[in-house]
This record gives sequence, C-alpha cells and structure tokens, in this order.
Amino acid sequence: MDESIKGHRKRLRQRFAAHGFDGFHDYEVLELLLTYAIPRVDVKPIAKRLLKVFGTLAGVFDAPLIELTQTEGVGEKAAVFLSLIRHVEVRYLASDLPGKNVYDRPEKVKAYLRMQMQGRGMECFGAVFTDQQHRHMATQILFEGTVDRTAIYPRNLVKRALELDAKGLILFHNHPGGTPRASAEDIALTRRMAEACAPLDIKILDHFLLAGTEVLSFKENGWY
Repeated sequence: MDESIKGHRKRLRQRFAAHGFDGFHDYEVLELLLTYAIPRVDVKPIAKRLLKVFGTLAGVFDAPLIELTQTEGVGEKAAVFLSLIRHVEVRYLASDLPGKNVYDRPEKVKAYLRMQMQGRGMECFGAVFTDQQHRHMATQILFEGTVDRTAIYPRNLVKRALELDAKGLILFHNHPGGTPRASAEDIALTRRMAEACAPLDIKILDHFLLAGTEVLSFKENGWY
C-alpha cells in the first residue's frame, strides 16, 4: 500500500477515536468505513462516488446490494459491509426495547421504527404492543400494500393484541412518497382502531407516521 494512503487511513481512524464523527464530512464517514472493507487503495473517490449516486448516507446504507456493487470501486464485500450498517442499527435499537416502558424512550421507539421502515417502497402498517405499564412486548408489521395504499383490517389488529394480551398499542405506518402529513383516511382509520379496541380495554397510545426520515406523532400534531 502507498505510504500516503496508509497514513491517511491512520489519521482518519485517529480522528474518530479521539472525537467520534465530530468534524467529519459525510464522504469521510463512508471513507472511514470503506477502509475496513477495501484494502490497499484510496477509498476517498469511491466514498464521494457513492454519495453522488445515492445522495445521502441514508441513501447509501438503504441501497440494494446489486446497486452498490454496480458503483465503480465497490465490490461484493464492501457492498455487504455497507448494507450491514442499517441492519445492525435496527437490531441495536430493538435490543433496548423489550420490557422497557415506551413512554420512557419515545425517541428510541421512533428511531427504531424509522430504521426498520426506511427504504420500503410499499405502504406498510404495524403496531408496537405494550402491557398495562406500557412496557414493550412486540413490534410487528401487520399489513403491506402498494406504493400508496394498504388494506387494513381492525379485527386482525385486535386479534393479535388479544393473542399477546396487550393493553396498549402504538400504531405506525409509512408514506413511501414522503408526504409528512396524515390524510383524512389515516385519521379516520385511527379512530376506528380506537373504537374497536376500547371495549377490550386496549388503548391506542399514539399513531406514528413515517415519511422519509421523519417520524410524526398523531397526538403531537393534533391528528388524533
């Protein structure tokens, strides 16, 4: 390996060790990651190329393997390594939820849902199930549809809640097109879900809308 490349890699790692990603450009974040997957070459041009093709770090980490490998300089090993980033974060966030009060960690719940749903091209609907003390029991995607529509049946949601003996639900669904506002249909559905659950002593705690990188609360926005 060229000594200048070796020295540059070392300096990148030392910067991260001392200060984390403070002061790093996005291409430098990718550059540092790629030093662990691509040996003996200058990976800065590859990092910049990836950002040019996919737009953002999220775009790179969400990209399909086949599209990553089609980027000049990115082989299968590097593509798999980059794809691991988002999947590891999903598992990391999920590992801190079981048995924990969702009201104590709303930002972690939102981050987990955002990471889990990010990159999905179809509209999906799911729920976070909690016990009487709002402790996390399970998270499940219950329905998947098309780009802009999914068929949702309250009885299926209620059935799953009864199977888990859940007492609280945080509903969530995505807008693949990125529209950061609940539709009249979304609001009406939330109310129907609440009406179906109320006689069974199951409470709808909130409904999260995932639009792009945003996670919006129905309650906070006055939609429910």
